[in-house]
Amino acid sequence: MEITPFTNAAVETLGEENAFIDNRYPGVAIFDYDRDGDLDFYVTSFESGGIFQETVGGPNKLFRNDGAGKFTEVAGKAGVEIRESNSSGVVACDFNNDGYQDLYVGAQGRIGDKLDYRSAVPAGLREVVKDRLLLNKGNGTFKDITDKAFGKAVNLRSTLSIACADVDGDGWLDLFVANRADQDFVDFRTPWHHGHYNVLYRNNGDLTFTDITEQAGLIGPQITLRDPLGDPVTFQDPETGAPMEGYRPKLVDERGNRVGDPTGQTWSALFFDHDNDGDPDLWLADDGDRLKIYRNDSTAGKIAFTPIGRAMGIDRSGAWMAFALGDYDNDGDLDIFVSNLGFHPLTRPLVETPGGDGAYAARFAWGTCLHYLLRNDGVREAPGVGVVPVFSEVAGSTVVKPSRLMPPASLDPANIHPSWQVPTGLAAYDFAFGTVFLDYDNDGDLDLSWVGSIMGHGEGPGGEVYPSAGRLLRGDGHGSFEDITVEAHVLDIQNVDYSILDPTDPGFNRERQRIDPKLHENGKGLAKGDLNGDGYVDLIAANSNGLVYTSTPQRVRVARGPLFLWINGGGERNWITLRLKGRRAVDGTGSNADAVGARIFVEARVNGQNTLRQVQEVLTGSTFLSMSSLDVNFGMGAAKTVERIVIKWPSGIEQVLENLDVNQVVEITEPKR
Repeated sequence: MEITPFTNAAVETLGEENAFIDNRYPGVAIFDYDRDGDLDFYVTSFESGGIFQETVGGPNKLFRNDGAGKFTEVAGKAGVEIRESNSSGVVACDFNNDGYQDLYVGAQGRIGDKLDYRSAVPAGLREVVKDRLLLNKGNGTFKDITDKAFGKAVNLRSTLSIACADVDGDGWLDLFVANRADQDFVDFRTPWHHGHYNVLYRNNGDLTFTDITEQAGLIGPQITLRDPLGDPVTFQDPETGAPMEGYRPKLVDERGNRVGDPTGQTWSALFFDHDNDGDPDLWLADDGDRLKIYRNDSTAGKIAFTPIGRAMGIDRSGAWMAFALGDYDNDGDLDIFVSNLGFHPLTRPLVETPGGDGAYAARFAWGTCLHYLLRNDGVREAPGVGVVPVFSEVAGSTVVKPSRLMPPASLDPANIHPSWQVPTGLAAYDFAFGTVFLDYDNDGDLDLSWVGSIMGHGEGPGGEVYPSAGRLLRGDGHGSFEDITVEAHVLDIQNVDYSILDPTDPGFNRERQRIDPKLHENGKGLAKGDLNGDGYVDLIAANSNGLVYTSTPQRVRVARGPLFLWINGGGERNWITLRLKGRRAVDGTGSNADAVGARIFVEARVNGQNTLRQVQEVLTGSTFLSMSSLDVNFGMGAAKTVERIVIKWPSGIEQVLENLDVNQVVEITEPKR
């Protein structure tokens, strides 16, 4: 089957200076900030003299879509540079239901100052380490309303990712901030693994927010950290005398304040209705700890979440990174891909020293370093817990036709250390951070993309730790995939020569053409959206600055992180894009303005015979540090008409539309109750 490639248009459309960024954890948000009908995007950044030197804040970048493949950087004019802060994750959500998406931008602290969040205020660093809420004024500019919105409850911990959802069904988007840990104290080689508590903020409906984390049941539990015999690694709390697993209370920062909190390091958060009961549930991806799943049990006047991961039987410990949500097998429900370290630790001996490294946890039955592909198999009743969703882990049995040009090294059993079982299927694939499901070729079947790799940081050259150049796996709609990364021209590598892609061609030269995972950039954020309005979904990948492999005697160098603006090559297949508006933006009733949480079912007949059925949910966050466009894109293949669209709005209203033409963007407003 023919593969139409993407084109990296970053330098051409953004300019050489704007096509590269300095940030250890760069996030991307794709959204139409000026509501002119096309998609703009925001990228977080900071400035530093090098990756091992102290960082000194912004500026972040806002790229306005000017059409014809051109973007103009307008962060300064729009008031969203945030020069004081080392920004990280970002979401674009309409918090006041005025029809314009606002920005919540996370901060990761000042790297290199050896101070944790408790020392921020006494050290005069509050403005540096606090997150920001930027209100979209609707005239092309934003206003910083952070202090008024959060007061003393403003988040000073180290934010990685953010997600929005209307958790109590009141029509206002609430906010979940996933905190990791201050980078100065992250060390996977120690028998402790400190995190930062996450925060759930309730939207009060007046541009103020209340921290309800504790009463909602979302104060993170202690991590799981065991010695090689399987016994808990604990330290005594000097204040209470209680044992604390994986947390060393006597660890202090430069000012003598305790470091971190006795909980995990959360990379990403996903809100979606996993049990089909009409409210958003919460999934958390923790680095070096168990996957966490919470059922939304909120009632009128009370927001409450119940941990159900253990009852579901999928709460294994790993280096969980991010989520992709989509119906990959076209059976009418939403499945989940969860990114992890990949096969790389299996090429080495067992890690003997207890620590937060996912490679260490993988030695136990309750740990894994491999990706999850969780197939949605409905719900069941769990004794003592109630109704829980059933997600079957099928990565190992999921067939992936490997690339002829860059197969994962794990497919050769000789590369797997004898201590480990040889991985199979999708579980045999490499490191991933940001990830999304998308229908890249509009055939009606979801494809899977990811980027991700890490820098050496004393462990060796950047190309030798977890070398991954990202993947694009084309789905067949029946649960199998084909690796088309190279043919689709989406390697997370600079200056690849894609001119010869036949390994049997005498002119093919892997090293000269730079088709090798060791040449990877440091992929972090990934987001999707139709940037040029042609009906085919594009991708933006943000790479962190850091160590990259070279062929010089030094072998590595510190470099800025390139942005990849992968513009889809398009094709002849049909499509439809839905742009939803909740009624709160119209008359103050019904669902939130962004329609976050709406579930959409689409049906069409192909050639008058086979029925094409698809489902998606409007969501924010989930992918690492980043947020995809809220526009919902459906590939329609050869279908000429969309016969039926069913929208289940967050308010409970069900709307049906019939016989819509393909190849158009349809703006749909929630009907009155």
